[in-house]
Amino acid sequence: MENKRSIDLTELDQLLKNPNGVTVIDVRSEEEYKEKHIPFAINLPIGKLESKNLNIDLTKPIVTVCGSGGGRSDRSANFIRENYNIEAYFLEEGTFGWIKRENENTVKNRSTLQKILSRGHLQTDSEDEKLKKSTLLVMAIPFALMGCMWGVLYMYNSLFLPGLIPFCYGILSLISVGLFLVFQQFKFFRFSQILLILLLPFFLQISLGGFIPSSSVILWAVISPLGAMAFYEVKRSIGWFVAFIVMIAIAFFINDDLPQYFHWNISQTFINGMFLMNVIGVSVIIYLLQYYFFSKQAELKKSEQEKSAVIHENNQEITASINYAKRIQGTMLANKELLKNNLSEFFILFRPKDIVSGDFYWATTKNNKFYLAACDSTGHGVPGAFMSLLNISFLNEAVNERNILAPNEICGHVRTKLVESISQDGGQDGMDGVLVCIDREKKKLSFAAAHNAPILIRNNKVIEFEADKMPIGKGERTENFKEQTINVETGDIFYLYTDGYTDQFGGPKGKKFKYKQMKALLQSICNQTLTEQKKILDAIISNWKGDLEQTDDILIIGFKI
Repeated sequence: MENKRSIDLTELDQLLKNPNGVTVIDVRSEEEYKEKHIPFAINLPIGKLESKNLNIDLTKPIVTVCGSGGGRSDRSANFIRENYNIEAYFLEEGTFGWIKRENENTVKNRSTLQKILSRGHLQTDSEDEKLKKSTLLVMAIPFALMGCMWGVLYMYNSLFLPGLIPFCYGILSLISVGLFLVFQQFKFFRFSQILLILLLPFFLQISLGGFIPSSSVILWAVISPLGAMAFYEVKRSIGWFVAFIVMIAIAFFINDDLPQYFHWNISQTFINGMFLMNVIGVSVIIYLLQYYFFSKQAELKKSEQEKSAVIHENNQEITASINYAKRIQGTMLANKELLKNNLSEFFILFRPKDIVSGDFYWATTKNNKFYLAACDSTGHGVPGAFMSLLNISFLNEAVNERNILAPNEICGHVRTKLVESISQDGGQDGMDGVLVCIDREKKKLSFAAAHNAPILIRNNKVIEFEADKMPIGKGERTENFKEQTINVETGDIFYLYTDGYTDQFGGPKGKKFKYKQMKALLQSICNQTLTEQKKILDAIISNWKGDLEQTDDILIIGFKI
Protein backbone atom coordinates (compact mmCIF):
# COMPACT_ATOMS: atom_id res chain seq x y z
CA MET A 1 0.00 0.00 0.00
CA GLU A 2 3.00 2.28 -0.42
CA ASN A 3 2.30 5.72 -1.97
CA LYS A 4 -1.43 5.00 -1.70
CA ARG A 5 -3.48 7.95 -0.44
CA SER A 6 -6.88 6.28 0.07
CA ILE A 7 -8.34 2.91 1.00
CA ASP A 8 -11.78 1.35 0.59
CA LEU A 9 -13.93 -0.44 3.14
CA THR A 10 -12.49 -3.87 2.32
CA GLU A 11 -8.94 -2.63 2.85
CA LEU A 12 -10.01 -1.04 6.15
CA ASP A 13 -11.30 -4.45 7.28
CA GLN A 14 -7.89 -5.96 6.45
CA LEU A 15 -6.11 -3.31 8.50
CA LEU A 16 -8.45 -3.94 11.43
CA LYS A 17 -7.57 -7.64 11.34
CA ASN A 18 -3.85 -6.85 11.33
CA PRO A 19 -2.21 -7.82 14.65
CA ASN A 20 -0.54 -4.41 14.81
CA GLY A 21 -3.92 -2.70 14.56
CA VAL A 22 -4.92 0.65 13.09
CA THR A 23 -6.05 4.04 14.43
CA VAL A 24 -9.18 5.52 12.83
CA ILE A 25 -9.60 9.29 13.23
CA ASP A 26 -12.88 11.10 12.50
CA VAL A 27 -11.84 14.66 11.57
CA ARG A 28 -15.35 16.16 11.64
CA SER A 29 -16.55 18.59 14.32
CA GLU A 30 -17.72 17.31 17.72
CA GLU A 31 -21.36 18.05 16.80
CA GLU A 32 -21.11 16.04 13.55
CA TYR A 33 -19.34 13.22 15.36
CA LYS A 34 -22.06 12.97 18.02
CA GLU A 35 -24.74 12.63 15.36
CA LYS A 36 -23.25 9.66 13.49
CA HIS A 37 -19.86 8.01 13.77
CA ILE A 38 -17.93 4.75 13.42
CA PRO A 39 -17.91 3.23 16.94
CA PHE A 40 -14.15 2.61 17.09
CA ALA A 41 -13.14 6.00 15.59
CA ILE A 42 -11.44 8.75 17.62
CA ASN A 43 -12.86 12.24 17.20
CA LEU A 44 -10.09 14.74 16.37
CA PRO A 45 -11.43 17.75 14.42
CA ILE A 46 -9.18 18.86 11.59
CA GLY A 47 -8.45 22.19 13.29
CA LYS A 48 -6.99 20.47 16.35
CA LEU A 49 -5.12 17.99 14.17
CA GLU A 50 -3.44 20.71 12.11
CA SER A 51 -2.44 22.55 15.29
CA LYS A 52 -0.36 19.42 15.99
CA ASN A 53 -2.46 18.61 19.05
CA LEU A 54 -2.22 14.85 18.53
CA ASN A 55 -2.71 12.70 21.60
CA ILE A 56 -2.85 9.39 19.73
CA ASP A 57 -0.74 6.28 19.15
CA LEU A 58 1.62 7.10 16.25
CA THR A 59 3.08 3.59 16.04
CA LYS A 60 0.06 2.26 14.10
CA PRO A 61 -1.18 3.09 10.60
CA ILE A 62 -3.77 5.90 10.63
CA VAL A 63 -7.00 6.12 8.62
CA THR A 64 -8.83 9.45 8.55
CA VAL A 65 -12.55 9.67 7.87
CA CYS A 66 -15.18 12.35 7.41
CA GLY A 67 -18.81 12.23 6.30
CA SER A 68 -18.59 10.96 2.72
CA GLY A 69 -14.84 10.62 2.27
CA GLY A 70 -12.39 12.95 0.53
CA GLY A 71 -12.12 16.65 1.43
CA ARG A 72 -11.17 17.03 5.07
CA SER A 73 -10.11 13.41 5.51
CA ASP A 74 -7.77 13.54 2.43
CA ARG A 75 -6.21 16.77 3.70
CA SER A 76 -5.79 15.32 7.19
CA ALA A 77 -4.12 12.14 5.91
CA ASN A 78 -1.66 14.25 3.84
CA PHE A 79 -0.88 16.40 6.87
CA ILE A 80 -0.10 13.36 9.03
CA ARG A 81 2.13 11.76 6.39
CA GLU A 82 4.11 14.96 5.79
CA ASN A 83 4.53 15.96 9.44
CA TYR A 84 4.93 12.60 11.19
CA ASN A 85 6.34 10.37 8.45
CA ILE A 86 3.93 7.47 9.15
CA GLU A 87 1.38 5.53 7.09
CA ALA A 88 -1.84 7.53 6.76
CA TYR A 89 -4.82 7.01 4.44
CA PHE A 90 -8.29 8.44 4.09
CA LEU A 91 -11.38 6.24 3.80
CA GLU A 92 -12.94 6.73 0.38
CA GLU A 93 -16.57 6.22 1.37
CA GLY A 94 -16.18 7.87 4.75
CA THR A 95 -18.26 7.47 7.88
CA PHE A 96 -21.59 7.32 6.05
CA GLY A 97 -20.32 4.61 3.68
CA TRP A 98 -19.21 2.45 6.61
CA ILE A 99 -22.52 2.90 8.46
CA LYS A 100 -24.53 2.17 5.30
CA ARG A 101 -22.59 -1.04 4.70
CA GLU A 102 -23.07 -2.18 8.30
CA ASN A 103 -26.82 -1.53 8.07
CA GLU A 104 -27.03 -3.51 4.83
CA ASN A 105 -25.12 -6.41 6.39
CA THR A 106 -27.47 -6.32 9.37
CA VAL A 107 -30.47 -6.60 7.03
CA LYS A 108 -28.86 -9.48 5.10
CA ASN A 109 -28.05 -11.38 8.27
CA ARG A 110 -31.50 -11.08 9.79
CA SER A 111 -33.31 -14.29 10.60
CA THR A 112 -36.47 -15.38 8.79
CA LEU A 113 -38.51 -14.31 11.84
CA GLN A 114 -36.94 -10.83 11.80
CA LYS A 115 -37.71 -10.50 8.10
CA ILE A 116 -41.34 -11.45 8.73
CA LEU A 117 -41.62 -8.99 11.62
CA SER A 118 -40.26 -6.16 9.45
CA ARG A 119 -42.44 -7.09 6.45
CA GLY A 120 -45.03 -4.43 7.24
CA HIS A 121 -42.54 -1.61 7.85
CA LEU A 122 -42.74 1.44 5.59
CA GLN A 123 -39.83 3.76 4.80
CA THR A 124 -41.75 6.65 6.35
CA ASP A 125 -42.28 4.79 9.66
CA SER A 126 -40.56 6.03 12.78
CA GLU A 127 -38.67 3.51 14.89
CA ASP A 128 -41.57 3.53 17.36
CA GLU A 129 -44.10 2.74 14.62
CA LYS A 130 -41.92 -0.10 13.35
CA LEU A 131 -41.71 -1.51 16.85
CA LYS A 132 -45.49 -1.38 17.30
CA LYS A 133 -46.04 -3.26 14.06
CA SER A 134 -43.48 -5.93 14.93
CA THR A 135 -44.83 -6.28 18.46
CA LEU A 136 -48.41 -6.71 17.27
CA LEU A 137 -47.25 -9.44 14.88
CA VAL A 138 -45.43 -11.13 17.76
CA MET A 139 -48.68 -11.05 19.74
CA ALA A 140 -51.10 -11.89 16.90
CA ILE A 141 -49.46 -15.00 15.46
CA PRO A 142 -49.14 -16.95 18.76
CA PHE A 143 -52.64 -15.79 19.79
CA ALA A 144 -54.07 -17.15 16.54
CA LEU A 145 -52.32 -20.49 16.94
CA MET A 146 -53.36 -20.69 20.59
CA GLY A 147 -56.95 -19.97 19.56
CA CYS A 148 -56.93 -22.93 17.18
CA MET A 149 -55.38 -25.19 19.83
CA TRP A 150 -57.86 -23.91 22.41
CA GLY A 151 -60.73 -24.77 20.09
CA VAL A 152 -59.38 -28.26 19.49
CA LEU A 153 -59.06 -28.75 23.27
CA TYR A 154 -62.72 -27.88 23.83
CA MET A 155 -63.84 -30.05 20.91
CA TYR A 156 -61.78 -32.93 22.29
CA ASN A 157 -63.81 -32.60 25.48
CA SER A 158 -67.07 -32.72 23.46
CA LEU A 159 -67.63 -28.94 23.72
CA PHE A 160 -68.13 -28.44 20.00
CA LEU A 161 -69.84 -25.02 19.97
CA PRO A 162 -67.41 -23.48 22.49
CA GLY A 163 -64.53 -25.05 20.59
CA LEU A 164 -65.69 -23.58 17.31
CA ILE A 165 -65.47 -20.02 18.68
CA PRO A 166 -61.69 -19.88 19.48
CA PHE A 167 -60.96 -21.99 16.41
CA CYS A 168 -62.72 -19.46 14.17
CA TYR A 169 -60.94 -16.67 16.05
CA GLY A 170 -57.60 -18.28 15.21
CA ILE A 171 -58.49 -18.56 11.52
CA LEU A 172 -59.76 -14.94 11.32
CA SER A 173 -56.69 -13.71 13.16
CA LEU A 174 -54.35 -15.50 10.74
CA ILE A 175 -56.28 -14.02 7.82
CA SER A 176 -55.81 -10.57 9.37
CA VAL A 177 -52.06 -11.24 9.71
CA GLY A 178 -51.86 -12.37 6.08
CA LEU A 179 -53.69 -9.27 4.82
CA PHE A 180 -51.31 -7.04 6.77
CA LEU A 181 -48.21 -8.75 5.39
CA VAL A 182 -49.55 -8.40 1.84
CA PHE A 183 -51.19 -4.95 1.90
CA GLN A 184 -49.33 -3.38 4.89
CA GLN A 185 -52.52 -1.72 6.20
CA PHE A 186 -51.63 -1.41 9.87
CA LYS A 187 -54.78 0.47 10.95
CA PHE A 188 -57.05 -2.39 9.86
CA PHE A 189 -54.64 -4.98 11.26
CA ARG A 190 -54.53 -3.23 14.64
CA PHE A 191 -58.30 -2.73 14.84
CA SER A 192 -59.15 -6.29 13.80
CA GLN A 193 -56.72 -7.89 16.25
CA ILE A 194 -57.83 -5.86 19.26
CA LEU A 195 -61.52 -6.36 18.38
CA LEU A 196 -61.11 -10.12 18.03
CA ILE A 197 -59.31 -10.32 21.39
CA LEU A 198 -62.15 -8.34 22.99
CA LEU A 199 -64.99 -10.44 21.51
CA LEU A 200 -63.52 -13.95 21.77
CA PRO A 201 -63.69 -14.34 25.59
CA PHE A 202 -67.18 -12.78 25.70
CA PHE A 203 -68.75 -15.16 23.19
CA LEU A 204 -66.83 -18.10 24.60
CA GLN A 205 -68.13 -17.38 28.10
CA ILE A 206 -71.71 -17.21 26.80
CA SER A 207 -71.33 -20.49 24.94
CA LEU A 208 -70.00 -22.20 28.07
CA GLY A 209 -72.81 -21.00 30.33
CA GLY A 210 -71.40 -18.16 32.42
CA PHE A 211 -68.54 -17.09 34.65
CA ILE A 212 -68.10 -20.35 36.53
CA PRO A 213 -68.40 -22.96 33.72
CA SER A 214 -66.13 -20.83 31.52
CA SER A 215 -63.50 -20.53 34.26
CA SER A 216 -63.75 -16.72 34.00
CA VAL A 217 -62.32 -16.88 30.49
CA ILE A 218 -63.42 -13.26 30.09
CA LEU A 219 -60.17 -12.35 31.91
CA TRP A 220 -58.53 -12.62 28.47
CA ALA A 221 -60.54 -9.60 27.32
CA VAL A 222 -58.44 -7.30 29.54
CA ILE A 223 -55.64 -7.73 26.98
CA SER A 224 -57.77 -5.72 24.53
CA PRO A 225 -57.66 -2.32 26.33
CA LEU A 226 -54.07 -2.96 27.43
CA GLY A 227 -53.15 -3.80 23.84
CA ALA A 228 -54.97 -0.69 22.63
CA MET A 229 -52.87 1.34 25.04
CA ALA A 230 -49.70 -0.11 23.53
CA PHE A 231 -50.67 0.22 19.86
CA TYR A 232 -52.78 3.39 19.91
CA GLU A 233 -52.22 6.68 21.65
CA VAL A 234 -53.18 6.37 25.32
CA LYS A 235 -56.27 8.58 24.88
CA ARG A 236 -57.51 6.44 21.99
CA SER A 237 -57.43 3.40 24.24
CA ILE A 238 -60.16 4.84 26.50
CA GLY A 239 -62.84 3.72 24.04
CA TRP A 240 -61.53 0.18 24.14
CA PHE A 241 -61.50 0.26 27.93
CA VAL A 242 -65.14 1.43 27.94
CA ALA A 243 -66.00 -1.39 25.52
CA PHE A 244 -64.30 -3.85 27.87
CA ILE A 245 -66.32 -2.59 30.85
CA VAL A 246 -69.56 -2.80 28.84
CA MET A 247 -68.78 -6.40 27.86
CA ILE A 248 -68.09 -7.30 31.50
CA ALA A 249 -71.39 -5.68 32.54
CA ILE A 250 -73.37 -7.51 29.84
CA ALA A 251 -71.74 -10.80 30.83
CA PHE A 252 -72.69 -10.16 34.45
CA PHE A 253 -76.34 -9.34 33.76
CA ILE A 254 -76.97 -12.33 31.50
CA ASN A 255 -74.87 -14.72 33.58
CA ASP A 256 -77.73 -16.20 35.62
CA ASP A 257 -79.84 -16.96 32.52
CA LEU A 258 -77.13 -18.74 30.55
CA PRO A 259 -77.25 -22.20 32.21
CA GLN A 260 -80.76 -22.83 30.86
CA TYR A 261 -79.46 -22.41 27.31
CA PHE A 262 -75.92 -23.72 27.65
CA HIS A 263 -75.34 -26.57 30.08
CA TRP A 264 -72.46 -28.86 29.25
CA ASN A 265 -71.98 -30.82 32.50
CA ILE A 266 -68.39 -29.65 32.71
CA SER A 267 -66.43 -31.26 35.54
CA GLN A 268 -65.07 -29.14 38.37
CA THR A 269 -61.59 -30.42 37.60
CA PHE A 270 -61.84 -29.17 34.03
CA ILE A 271 -63.19 -25.79 35.22
CA ASN A 272 -60.36 -25.40 37.74
CA GLY A 273 -57.76 -26.44 35.20
CA MET A 274 -59.04 -23.95 32.64
CA PHE A 275 -59.23 -21.24 35.31
CA LEU A 276 -55.58 -21.85 36.15
CA MET A 277 -54.69 -21.73 32.47
CA ASN A 278 -56.62 -18.49 32.00
CA VAL A 279 -54.98 -16.68 34.90
CA ILE A 280 -51.48 -17.88 34.05
CA GLY A 281 -52.03 -17.40 30.33
CA VAL A 282 -53.19 -13.79 30.67
CA SER A 283 -50.32 -12.97 33.02
CA VAL A 284 -47.70 -14.59 30.79
CA ILE A 285 -49.01 -13.01 27.59
CA ILE A 286 -49.07 -9.52 29.12
CA TYR A 287 -45.62 -10.02 30.60
CA LEU A 288 -44.11 -11.35 27.37
CA LEU A 289 -45.73 -8.61 25.35
CA GLN A 290 -44.33 -5.94 27.66
CA TYR A 291 -40.96 -7.71 27.80
CA TYR A 292 -40.65 -7.91 24.02
CA PHE A 293 -41.92 -4.36 23.56
CA PHE A 294 -39.47 -2.74 25.94
CA SER A 295 -36.47 -4.95 25.14
CA LYS A 296 -36.82 -4.04 21.48
CA GLN A 297 -37.03 -0.37 22.36
CA ALA A 298 -33.70 -0.64 24.16
CA GLU A 299 -32.11 -2.11 21.01
CA LEU A 300 -33.20 0.87 18.90
CA LYS A 301 -30.69 3.26 20.44
CA LYS A 302 -26.90 2.88 20.51
CA SER A 303 -25.52 6.07 22.02
CA GLU A 304 -25.85 6.73 25.76
CA GLN A 305 -27.90 9.82 25.10
CA GLU A 306 -30.35 7.94 22.91
CA LYS A 307 -30.54 5.05 25.41
CA SER A 308 -31.40 7.52 28.17
CA ALA A 309 -34.19 8.90 26.01
CA VAL A 310 -35.55 5.38 25.43
CA ILE A 311 -35.45 4.58 29.15
CA HIS A 312 -37.30 7.81 29.91
CA GLU A 313 -39.91 6.98 27.27
CA ASN A 314 -40.23 3.43 28.58
CA ASN A 315 -40.80 4.68 32.11
CA GLN A 316 -43.51 7.01 30.88
CA GLU A 317 -45.23 4.22 28.97
CA ILE A 318 -44.96 1.78 31.87
CA THR A 319 -46.32 4.39 34.25
CA ALA A 320 -49.15 5.19 31.85
CA SER A 321 -49.95 1.48 31.53
CA ILE A 322 -49.91 0.96 35.29
CA ASN A 323 -52.02 4.09 35.80
CA TYR A 324 -54.52 2.63 33.38
CA ALA A 325 -54.35 -0.68 35.26
CA LYS A 326 -55.06 1.33 38.40
CA ARG A 327 -58.31 2.53 36.82
CA ILE A 328 -59.23 -1.06 36.03
CA GLN A 329 -58.44 -2.11 39.59
CA GLY A 330 -60.39 0.88 40.93
CA THR A 331 -63.56 -0.36 39.26
CA MET A 332 -63.28 -3.58 41.28
CA LEU A 333 -62.92 -1.90 44.70
CA ALA A 334 -65.92 -1.19 46.92
CA ASN A 335 -68.14 1.47 45.39
CA LYS A 336 -68.24 4.67 47.49
CA GLU A 337 -72.00 4.97 47.00
CA LEU A 338 -72.48 1.44 48.32
CA LEU A 339 -70.46 2.34 51.39
CA LYS A 340 -72.37 5.59 51.96
CA ASN A 341 -75.70 3.78 51.72
CA ASN A 342 -74.71 1.21 54.34
CA LEU A 343 -72.44 3.06 56.78
CA SER A 344 -73.51 6.18 58.67
CA GLU A 345 -69.95 7.49 58.90
CA PHE A 346 -66.68 6.04 57.63
CA PHE A 347 -63.23 6.74 56.21
CA ILE A 348 -60.83 4.81 54.00
CA LEU A 349 -57.12 5.56 54.21
CA PHE A 350 -55.69 3.86 51.14
CA ARG A 351 -52.05 4.48 50.13
CA PRO A 352 -50.64 1.93 47.65
CA LYS A 353 -46.88 1.49 47.78
CA ASP A 354 -46.86 1.57 44.00
CA ILE A 355 -49.50 2.85 41.60
CA VAL A 356 -51.54 -0.35 41.84
CA SER A 357 -51.99 -2.27 45.05
CA GLY A 358 -52.14 -5.72 46.57
CA ASP A 359 -54.28 -4.28 49.38
CA PHE A 360 -57.95 -3.83 48.57
CA TYR A 361 -61.30 -3.12 50.19
CA TRP A 362 -64.43 -4.96 49.11
CA ALA A 363 -68.10 -4.65 49.98
CA THR A 364 -71.45 -6.08 48.97
CA THR A 365 -74.97 -6.56 50.32
CA LYS A 366 -76.97 -9.77 50.58
CA ASN A 367 -80.25 -10.52 52.37
CA ASN A 368 -80.27 -7.12 54.13
CA LYS A 369 -76.76 -7.73 55.43
CA PHE A 370 -73.75 -5.62 54.59
CA TYR A 371 -70.35 -7.22 54.01
CA LEU A 372 -67.08 -5.27 54.20
CA ALA A 373 -63.51 -6.56 53.89
CA ALA A 374 -60.03 -5.06 54.19
CA CYS A 375 -57.48 -7.44 52.71
CA ASP A 376 -53.78 -7.69 51.94
CA SER A 377 -52.97 -9.87 48.92
CA THR A 378 -49.59 -11.51 48.43
CA GLY A 379 -47.18 -8.95 46.98
CA HIS A 380 -47.74 -5.36 45.97
CA GLY A 381 -47.54 -3.42 42.72
CA VAL A 382 -48.58 -5.26 39.56
CA PRO A 383 -48.29 -8.84 40.98
CA GLY A 384 -50.25 -7.80 44.06
CA ALA A 385 -52.87 -6.11 41.89
CA PHE A 386 -53.37 -9.32 39.88
CA MET A 387 -53.84 -11.23 43.13
CA SER A 388 -56.30 -8.62 44.44
CA LEU A 389 -58.47 -8.94 41.32
CA LEU A 390 -58.45 -12.71 41.71
CA ASN A 391 -59.37 -12.49 45.41
CA ILE A 392 -62.16 -10.00 44.69
CA SER A 393 -63.61 -12.32 42.04
CA PHE A 394 -63.66 -15.22 44.54
CA LEU A 395 -65.33 -13.08 47.24
CA ASN A 396 -68.02 -12.05 44.75
CA GLU A 397 -68.47 -15.65 43.69
CA ALA A 398 -68.87 -16.83 47.29
CA VAL A 399 -71.55 -14.32 48.31
CA ASN A 400 -73.34 -13.36 45.11
CA GLU A 401 -73.22 -16.66 43.21
CA ARG A 402 -72.83 -19.40 45.80
CA ASN A 403 -74.98 -17.64 48.48
CA ILE A 404 -72.39 -18.33 51.17
CA LEU A 405 -73.28 -15.86 53.93
CA ALA A 406 -71.19 -16.65 57.03
CA PRO A 407 -67.88 -14.67 56.99
CA ASN A 408 -65.81 -17.68 58.06
CA GLU A 409 -67.36 -19.85 55.34
CA ILE A 410 -66.75 -17.13 52.75
CA CYS A 411 -63.07 -17.09 53.74
CA GLY A 412 -63.00 -20.87 53.54
CA HIS A 413 -64.46 -20.81 50.04
CA VAL A 414 -61.91 -18.26 48.84
CA ARG A 415 -59.11 -20.32 50.35
CA THR A 416 -60.34 -23.45 48.58
CA LYS A 417 -60.53 -21.64 45.22
CA LEU A 418 -57.04 -20.19 45.63
CA VAL A 419 -55.54 -23.56 46.50
CA GLU A 420 -57.30 -25.24 43.58
CA SER A 421 -56.44 -22.49 41.10
CA ILE A 422 -52.93 -21.19 41.73
CA SER A 423 -51.31 -23.11 44.57
CA GLN A 424 -50.92 -26.48 42.86
CA ASP A 425 -47.26 -25.75 42.08
CA GLY A 426 -46.37 -25.22 45.73
CA GLY A 427 -46.91 -21.46 45.83
CA GLN A 428 -48.55 -19.91 48.86
CA ASP A 429 -50.29 -16.95 47.26
CA GLY A 430 -53.40 -15.65 48.98
CA MET A 431 -54.31 -12.88 51.37
CA ASP A 432 -54.62 -11.79 54.99
CA GLY A 433 -57.62 -9.75 56.01
CA VAL A 434 -60.78 -9.08 57.93
CA LEU A 435 -64.27 -9.77 56.60
CA VAL A 436 -67.19 -8.35 58.60
CA CYS A 437 -70.92 -8.83 58.19
CA ILE A 438 -73.22 -6.15 59.68
CA ASP A 439 -76.79 -7.17 60.51
CA ARG A 440 -78.48 -3.85 61.34
CA GLU A 441 -81.83 -5.45 62.19
CA LYS A 442 -80.30 -7.67 64.88
CA LYS A 443 -77.66 -5.08 65.80
CA LYS A 444 -74.93 -7.66 65.43
CA LEU A 445 -71.59 -7.73 63.68
CA SER A 446 -69.91 -11.02 62.81
CA PHE A 447 -66.47 -11.39 61.33
CA ALA A 448 -63.69 -13.73 60.28
CA ALA A 449 -60.08 -12.65 60.61
CA ALA A 450 -56.97 -14.05 58.93
CA HIS A 451 -53.92 -12.72 60.79
CA ASN A 452 -55.46 -9.23 61.20
CA ALA A 453 -58.34 -8.77 63.67
CA PRO A 454 -60.62 -5.72 63.85
CA ILE A 455 -60.27 -3.12 66.60
CA LEU A 456 -63.38 -1.83 68.41
CA ILE A 457 -63.41 1.40 70.42
CA ARG A 458 -66.43 1.71 72.69
CA ASN A 459 -66.78 4.51 75.24
CA ASN A 460 -63.13 5.49 74.64
CA LYS A 461 -61.93 1.98 75.50
CA VAL A 462 -60.14 -0.34 73.08
CA ILE A 463 -61.58 -3.82 72.65
CA GLU A 464 -59.32 -6.27 70.83
CA PHE A 465 -60.19 -9.54 69.16
CA GLU A 466 -58.19 -12.58 68.19
CA ALA A 467 -57.43 -13.51 64.61
CA ASP A 468 -56.85 -16.92 63.08
CA LYS A 469 -53.10 -17.29 62.60
CA MET A 470 -53.37 -18.53 59.05
CA PRO A 471 -53.83 -16.89 55.65
CA ILE A 472 -56.72 -17.14 53.25
CA GLY A 473 -54.74 -19.37 50.93
CA LYS A 474 -52.34 -22.28 51.13
CA GLY A 475 -50.57 -22.49 54.48
CA GLU A 476 -49.43 -24.89 57.16
CA ARG A 477 -52.79 -24.78 58.96
CA THR A 478 -55.95 -26.00 57.24
CA GLU A 479 -58.64 -25.84 59.94
CA ASN A 480 -61.81 -23.84 59.44
CA PHE A 481 -61.84 -20.12 60.07
CA LYS A 482 -63.66 -19.01 63.21
CA GLU A 483 -66.74 -16.80 63.12
CA GLN A 484 -66.97 -14.25 65.94
CA THR A 485 -70.14 -12.27 66.69
CA ILE A 486 -70.48 -8.97 68.56
CA ASN A 487 -73.57 -7.14 69.84
CA VAL A 488 -73.02 -3.61 68.59
CA GLU A 489 -74.01 -0.34 70.25
CA THR A 490 -74.61 3.11 68.84
CA GLY A 491 -71.33 5.01 68.76
CA ASP A 492 -69.13 1.94 68.37
CA ILE A 493 -66.18 2.58 66.05
CA PHE A 494 -64.59 -0.34 64.21
CA TYR A 495 -61.22 -0.26 62.47
CA LEU A 496 -60.18 -2.77 59.80
CA TYR A 497 -56.59 -2.61 58.61
CA THR A 498 -53.73 -4.34 56.86
CA ASP A 499 -50.17 -4.48 58.15
CA GLY A 500 -48.80 -1.69 55.93
CA TYR A 501 -49.34 1.05 58.54
CA THR A 502 -47.78 -0.85 61.44
CA ASP A 503 -44.86 -2.17 59.34
CA GLN A 504 -43.81 1.25 58.04
CA PHE A 505 -40.20 2.07 58.92
CA GLY A 506 -39.42 5.56 60.14
CA GLY A 507 -39.23 7.73 63.21
CA PRO A 508 -36.00 8.89 64.85
CA LYS A 509 -34.49 5.37 64.86
CA GLY A 510 -35.84 4.06 61.55
CA LYS A 511 -37.96 1.38 63.22
CA LYS A 512 -41.44 -0.01 62.49
CA PHE A 513 -44.48 1.95 63.65
CA LYS A 514 -45.90 -1.25 65.24
CA TYR A 515 -49.38 -2.32 66.31
CA LYS A 516 -49.17 -1.04 69.90
CA GLN A 517 -48.47 2.50 68.76
CA MET A 518 -51.27 2.38 66.17
CA LYS A 519 -53.75 1.12 68.77
CA ALA A 520 -52.80 3.95 71.16
CA LEU A 521 -53.11 6.46 68.31
CA LEU A 522 -56.62 5.25 67.41
CA GLN A 523 -57.69 5.51 71.04
CA SER A 524 -56.34 9.05 71.30
CA ILE A 525 -58.26 10.31 68.26
CA CYS A 526 -61.49 8.30 68.61
CA ASN A 527 -63.52 11.37 69.68
CA GLN A 528 -62.65 13.22 66.47
CA THR A 529 -64.87 12.93 63.41
CA LEU A 530 -63.90 10.07 61.14
CA THR A 531 -62.94 12.56 58.43
CA GLU A 532 -60.55 14.24 60.86
CA GLN A 533 -59.23 10.84 62.01
CA LYS A 534 -58.24 9.99 58.47
CA LYS A 535 -56.31 13.27 58.13
CA ILE A 536 -54.50 12.65 61.42
CA LEU A 537 -53.59 9.05 60.54
CA ASP A 538 -52.35 10.13 57.12
CA ALA A 539 -50.27 13.01 58.49
CA ILE A 540 -48.70 10.94 61.26
CA ILE A 541 -47.61 8.07 59.02
CA SER A 542 -46.20 10.56 56.47
CA ASN A 543 -44.22 12.29 59.21
CA TRP A 544 -43.07 8.91 60.58
CA LYS A 545 -41.93 7.72 57.14
CA GLY A 546 -40.04 10.93 56.41
CA ASP A 547 -37.67 10.45 53.48
CA LEU A 548 -37.73 6.66 53.71
CA GLU A 549 -39.43 4.50 51.07
CA GLN A 550 -42.97 3.33 51.79
CA THR A 551 -42.62 -0.24 53.03
CA ASP A 552 -45.93 -1.73 51.87
CA ASP A 553 -49.45 -0.87 50.77
CA ILE A 554 -51.38 0.92 53.52
CA LEU A 555 -55.10 0.40 54.18
CA ILE A 556 -57.18 1.40 57.21
CA ILE A 557 -60.98 1.52 57.23
CA GLY A 558 -62.85 3.14 60.10
CA PHE A 559 -66.64 3.13 60.46
CA LYS A 560 -69.10 4.09 63.16
CA ILE A 561 -72.26 2.23 64.12
